[in-house]
Amino acid sequence: MAAETDASPLADADRPAPPFLGRDPGALARIRQTMRLSVVEGSFTQVFLNWTAGSVLIGYMLHVGATPFQFGLVSSVPLLAQAASPFAAWLAGLAGRRKTLTALFAAFGRGLWALAALLPEMGLPPEARAPFLVLLVAVSSLFQASAGTLWASWMGDVVPDRKRGRYFGLRSGILGVVGMLANLGAGWFLDRVGIPLNFQVVIGVAVLLAAVGIYLLFLHYEPLAASPRPSLRETLVTPWQRPNFRRFLLFSSYWHLSVFVASPFVFPYFLDQLRMTFTQVAIWSAIASTAGLVTTAQWGRVADRVGNKAVLAIGTFLTGSSLPLCWILAGVTGNLAFIWISAVFDALAWGAIGPAFFNLALASSPRENRVSYIATWSLAAGLAGFVGGVLSGPLLTLFLPLGFTWGGVHWTGYHSLFVLSGVLRMLAWLPLRRVRETNAWRTRDVFGAMWSAWRAIGFPWRQ
Repeated sequence: MAAETDASPLADADRPAPPFLGRDPGALARIRQTMRLSVVEGSFTQVFLNWTAGSVLIGYMLHVGATPFQFGLVSSVPLLAQAASPFAAWLAGLAGRRKTLTALFAAFGRGLWALAALLPEMGLPPEARAPFLVLLVAVSSLFQASAGTLWASWMGDVVPDRKRGRYFGLRSGILGVVGMLANLGAGWFLDRVGIPLNFQVVIGVAVLLAAVGIYLLFLHYEPLAASPRPSLRETLVTPWQRPNFRRFLLFSSYWHLSVFVASPFVFPYFLDQLRMTFTQVAIWSAIASTAGLVTTAQWGRVADRVGNKAVLAIGTFLTGSSLPLCWILAGVTGNLAFIWISAVFDALAWGAIGPAFFNLALASSPRENRVSYIATWSLAAGLAGFVGGVLSGPLLTLFLPLGFTWGGVHWTGYHSLFVLSGVLRMLAWLPLRRVRETNAWRTRDVFGAMWSAWRAIGFPWRQ
């Protein structure tokens, strides 16, 4: 056990192999190469994602005069686009291969962003530019969500089961650092170059880097899928007939609804309410990404040992309790130190949630026809997140007139929205507890082990 913990997940990719690979040494070597190559490909893709979302997209939307409802839409339509995932899974079943379809879907979805870079040159009236960006995000997301579903199923077959937590934790941590550097570069550039040229250049370069990532996808190894070719009806219905996976879908839907009730307005709050610059937002992302390199990998190791449920329970509670509190304290005190603290909590919480969520989805689904299960998860999470995002704009509009000042503290509608989302996030353990995971520890047992380990270390002032 100790030797396994210290070994690299990339180096140990040959243990255990997926059953349909047998002991083919050539296939095992290609798996190890693909796991390394996926980190490089993911790095190019991460830069594209960071430069076409987050503070860059929000800043672009502010420039074109988006309304609160449009902010909610542009953050939530990518989730609605995940409704296309089951159809992508069905097409992959007909084709029998996932690599080519993944690359094609990614190429269409990412290539459309060239239109966003050319938006100021298209001659659209000012009032049409924000709706155009929302539409572009929606159409692009249809293809990118389909590509993501196929990629998840494909890599789920490539990465050995016992190494998933560590591998995807390590990969996520590395991509987090790449995203941090990308955010810092974009923030510095956006603050120093005039609008709209700054947004055009950043998005244009992002599209070029995305093309490199798509080329690298073609170099990945694709094992033969251990699944039949299901009908469209089987793709849509079968995952819901599996009781435990159905419970996982309900938990996932609740979680995404809870998060997206507030998440569309975090960056607008930073930029518009706290008056942070793009560089400061990039520094926030840099702190979160740097800390995430450590926390994500460590959480992956913990998940491999104790299971994903306990890691998810801790992470979801932490993101609901710590993040909204820090955002609110920054607003009512005017002290941005709370924002920098929130970046550390963001890394700690989401470093647990990201890999554990993905791995629990894989653990809850059978290898046979797995792509249908991943597609259904994407669909359920996307629809729930879309509903949360659509509700976020009207909720903020409802809360804004209820702001007040008392004892020198100025409470705004943003703060009320963050409290609502925080409470919902902290209660996510309720639907999670019904999901079953083989050999998973209970959360209380994890805390008990942590306390025992702490006591075993001893306190330096004890005699």
